Amino acid sequence: MNDTQEEGRKGNLWSRMGLLGQVLTSLVGLLTALVPVLVATDAFNSGTTEHTVISTPAPTPTPTASRQKSTAQQTDPITLTVSDQLTEGALEERVDVVLEGSKVASLYATVDDPIVTQQVTASVAGNYDYVMDATIAWVDADGIFQQANATGHGSVYVANGMRLDVYVHFESGGGMNLSLQSASAS
Repeated sequence: MNDTQEEGRKGNLWSRMGLLGQVLTSLVGLLTALVPVLVATDAFNSGTTEHTVISTPAPTPTPTASRQKSTAQQTDPITLTVSDQLTEGALEERVDVVLEGSKVASLYATVDDPIVTQQVTASVAGNYDYVMDATIAWVDADGIFQQANATGHGSVYVANGMRLDVYVHFESGGGMNLSLQSASAS
């Protein structure tokens, strides 16, 4: 079969589908393109899960009680630790951590204080959405001070006594992104 015959056959198939077939094919294509975007932006979340996150600068958490949406009884808050270790070769880095829309930690690691932690209190154990922004500074091989910003977002499971660590990931194009991952019980 030559190219002209093959093109004619393709054209005939499209026209044989008719208007209804063409509309359905277009809708399937549109849904195929939209579903990953909707999933990535958490558009399917109905908002039925409610978490309260409170940042406590002192090592001892402030006793608070919050009501879960599903029950009328009070629950004890959970306490966890957010930790950051200075990226290798960096002079300093500042990381702001937001859980469920509330800024819960601002971590500042330096050469003199390379591992920093902050205790956080949350209402209940469960999955929490996070967003992080960081600024990392270093001196390059030519002795020039450099500074770069990084960001990251996702979801992490939180439970009482848990430690969450900040990770910096270097991309092949020279950029950086961040993730928040469960480390261990403290």
